[in-house]
Amino acid sequence: MSTALLSVTEQLDAIEQNNRILAIDDDSAVLDYYREIFDPAGGKNRDVWNALMDVVGDDEHKHNLEAPQYDLTTATSGEKAVHLAQQGLSQQSPYSVAFVDMRMPGGMDGLETAQELRALDSRIMLVIVTAYSDYQLEEIQRRLLHDVLFLNKPLSMDEAMQTVRMLNQNWKDREKNKVMKMQMVSHAKMAGLGNMAVRIGHEINQPLSYINGMLQLQKMGLEQGDELDVEEMVSEVDLALQQTVRIKEIIDSLRVFAHPDKKCREDVVLAQALEHVQRIFKGRLESQRITFRVQLEDQQMTVHANPSQLQRVLTNLISNAIDALLEKRETEGSGWKAEISLEARLKRDRHQVQIDFLDNGTGIPLALQGRMFDPFVTTKEPGKGTGLGLSEIHGMLKEHNASIEYQAVPGQEGAHFIMMFPSMSPDMLSVDEES
Repeated sequence: MSTALLSVTEQLDAIEQNNRILAIDDDSAVLDYYREIFDPAGGKNRDVWNALMDVVGDDEHKHNLEAPQYDLTTATSGEKAVHLAQQGLSQQSPYSVAFVDMRMPGGMDGLETAQELRALDSRIMLVIVTAYSDYQLEEIQRRLLHDVLFLNKPLSMDEAMQTVRMLNQNWKDREKNKVMKMQMVSHAKMAGLGNMAVRIGHEINQPLSYINGMLQLQKMGLEQGDELDVEEMVSEVDLALQQTVRIKEIIDSLRVFAHPDKKCREDVVLAQALEHVQRIFKGRLESQRITFRVQLEDQQMTVHANPSQLQRVLTNLISNAIDALLEKRETEGSGWKAEISLEARLKRDRHQVQIDFLDNGTGIPLALQGRMFDPFVTTKEPGKGTGLGLSEIHGMLKEHNASIEYQAVPGQEGAHFIMMFPSMSPDMLSVDEES
């Protein structure tokens, strides 16, 4: 069953129960040794273990003699190991740890096997076990990159068991963190979807209300037999058509916002991305009398990003700013001027674009500034915020090799966020540096 169909609890349980390890060696005696360490009931000691269970008798004492903890699979060649790993992945039952012998003549050697296992499943923890190697340590590290441990033969039972305990637990902790992060992002998306639905409903309702009102008046006139003023009717129809264009612009902006390909990166013209976002908030900004000032050093400047995620970042920041401004207006009074500003300039020395996002709202309390990008940290009242907006922004920017920081200026009201984006793709950057 796909993990997408499992509940979070079921996924966490499956991770906790995964004690699968793979031992690869062309020497059958070595594989028997692994069985004695990790699977005393399945190796040479099977008869002894079964006899012991019969002697113990009652279930209570059998429980005290814990069954072997790890689910060991052995392979006599790299090719067989890769097949077993593929099979495990297809059955949603991956191996957490693999012991790999470096020298295995007649087929794939240990390093080739380890590379194939890593290519199949980047999560697997690799243990290179050998008395000697045809490769330098640096070469092995370079080709396998991460999660590699080296042990020398002969391998002691204690050393092997401690290694598996450590690596298996690390694998479980990492996978559980991934599940929880996905759950957090899912909650953030649902909360964001609700907020977006309210904003879009408000934005579309305005032009629809105008069109509805105009049609109602025309209907009343026709029912009462009023004389038709063709020129006036044409003018009203033109105004109604302008409102349909407004609705279309909002829907087009949503299409960009909902772009599904998060891995897609391109050089996005910042002015165009801002235009899409401003369309979504135009009605609310005007109705709440909030000034939104944009100052770009160059109207054609680009940031290397995913268009959809860039728009999500800007949308979250603007939404948070509006909430903070409205909260402050309650204490400052209706005459207080609410302002948001976005400034962008190219940092040519570092091939980056710096975006400063500011508002004169309530700001971030000093006590929260050190952890504002952590999940579930919010300045809003219970029920009015999830505390996932800034966390989601931080995560998306990290995926873009971008960054965000909060700058508190003594004596200055409001919030000030500074974002740094790559100004161009890595390929274009290398060409630019060469030129």
